[in-house]
Amino acid sequence: MDQVIAALIGGFLAAGTGWLLQVQLEKSRLKQTKKLLTIGITDDLEQSIHLYDRIADEWDKSQTIWFSSLNELKESRQTYQNNKDWILVYDNADLRKQIFQYYLKSTDRINTLEYQQRRKYEIEHKLNDLTRDIKYRDTTVTHDEAVQLAINLMEAENREYINFQTSIPEAVGKLKEYKSEAKELMNRLKGELVGI
Repeated sequence: MDQVIAALIGGFLAAGTGWLLQVQLEKSRLKQTKKLLTIGITDDLEQSIHLYDRIADEWDKSQTIWFSSLNELKESRQTYQNNKDWILVYDNADLRKQIFQYYLKSTDRINTLEYQQRRKYEIEHKLNDLTRDIKYRDTTVTHDEAVQLAINLMEAENREYINFQTSIPEAVGKLKEYKSEAKELMNRLKGELVGI
């Protein structure tokens, strides 16, 4: 009977030790996941800050939103995009909400800028094609007259194009807001790294 009791106690001790080791292993994995996610997101935020400045500089110099810069900004967000579900490793609900809101709002702004620039190109392309067609049909028309005739035929697109003259610079200006949000979020996450 003593052997049975000893075997049971030994079994409980072994199971308890195994369970404690498993709990410790899971805590260690969770801690490592949190650390890697935090590093990845802070790296992304740092890159985003640089890209926000680049997009604003490119706009100031060329009045164009370069798709290459927007694509680089989108690609730099892969850590967050691929690991959204892991945001739950942060105990602070306010921090989780801030991360989510930053990415949601800034991604919306990036997509809006991309759409506006693409649409601007489409309107310019249509205007050039229409101008060329007008000049081809009537060789007596000057280039400036053909442009004006094309603009008159593209009334809705012209209004949209004129609207882009104010909406795109406003959208670029709003990138500064995301830059300051990214800095604030980056500092909060670096604080999380200290606690890990």
